[in-house]
This record gives sequence, C-alpha cells and structure tokens, in this order.
Amino acid sequence: MVHEHAERTLHTTQEKSSGEALIAFDGFCFAYDEEPTLRHITLRIDAGDSVVLMGDNGSGKSTLLKAVCGLIHPQQGSYRFDGAIVDETSMRDTIFSKRLHARVGFIFQDSDAQLFCASVVDEIAFGPRQMGLSDEEVARRVDDALALLGIEGLRMRAPWTLSGGEKKRVAIACVLSMNPDVYCFDEPLSGLDAKARDRLMGFLRQLKAAGKTLIIATHDQSLADEVADWFAYMGEYHGYENRPHVHINL
Repeated sequence: MVHEHAERTLHTTQEKSSGEALIAFDGFCFAYDEEPTLRHITLRIDAGDSVVLMGDNGSGKSTLLKAVCGLIHPQQGSYRFDGAIVDETSMRDTIFSKRLHARVGFIFQDSDAQLFCASVVDEIAFGPRQMGLSDEEVARRVDDALALLGIEGLRMRAPWTLSGGEKKRVAIACVLSMNPDVYCFDEPLSGLDAKARDRLMGFLRQLKAAGKTLIIATHDQSLADEVADWFAYMGEYHGYENRPHVHINL
C-alpha cells in the first residue's frame, strides 16, 4: 500500500522507505488504438533523482509521464510506485488513487488542460481539499504556494484571463500545494518568454535542492543540462556519451 501522505512543510521530501526504487517499470507496454507507444519499458527511478526524458515527438515521453501518475495503465508488464502495483485495478480504489495523486504531481505542457476553477485561489486549494485537509491547512498551503511562485497578486484572477507564463506558474502552484514527492513536468519551458523561463528554471533548481524527485520531458538541452542527474532517451540514441544515461530503445 502506498504510504499515507503526511502533512508537512512545502519543499521537504520523504526518506526512502526501503532499498527498492521509488518508481519501477518492468516490461511496461502501452498502445493507443493498437498503435504501440511504450514498448517493454524497464526503468528504475530512485527517490531524489532528477531524470530528463529526451526523444523525438511521438517517442512516448508524455505517455511515460502519464504512466508514472497512474493516468494510463500497463497492457503488458508492470509499474510499481514505492513497492505498490499501480494498474487499473488498484486505481479503482479511491483511497489508493488519492494517495498516489498526493505523492505524484503532473504539470501538463498545456496549462489550459489543467485549470478549470473560477479563480486562482480555488485552483490551488482544489487538491488539498480533495486530500481532506482542514480549512486552516488548505489556506496555509495556498498562501505558501502563491508566495513560492511569486503570484500573490493573481489570487482572485480567473485563470482564463492570465498570460501563458502566469498560467504555467498557477498550474505548478496547484501541484506544489499538494507537496508531492514526485514532480512530472511535460515540456515545462514550452511557450514561455525569457523572464518566465528564468523564473521556472530557478524553481526547478529549488525543487532539486530540496530533494524532490523530478521527471522532466523536454527537447530543451539547456534545461536538461541544468537539472538532469541522468537522461532516459526515448527512441534513437543521439549522443551525450560522457554523461550518465539510460537509453530506452522503442
């Protein structure tokens, strides 16, 4: 069973509960409409790792992130999070799925796909409320997330009125308020101007320094070089011979 998500200060991380990998894929296969997207993926990610997924469009990076978050399930092989099997059966258990989603956060490439409430404050509060936290704890987490992302002035704004960079920071704040152990980012710098990119890069460095587990799908080599402990290459190998890496051959 996935461990209970304890209430704790933002920017802290859990100790590893055992010697096994936090995230473990074994022969994981998935296809959309019978078109294979992930073929026999075997991958281990330890707590605190910062992993960058690289590869061409359509190589399966976004699909693998969805698998980490329990949004898609293996059609062959297995996926374990902290030792617990994550599949269609386990995710039908409401308690199990809530605990997984409390520990694994996903920031979509398209922020509009993630934002649906009437105000920024309601967006950020949504996750902690689903966790059943007290009103006082929800308010504290919202305030902390707003402050850490520098978006206090957006508190009462409607998400649809925001710029692309503002939406991205709100989407991150929504995940940050859950204080997950794992952050999954899908092309986090996509569509951002230079100022917004610098701000987000600084935030990623903060998360890494805090010991959070980062899994980032990107084509941006500067981002990859900045935050990666190691790379997982989806598809054909493209170099980086002197850097620690895993090569996933699809």
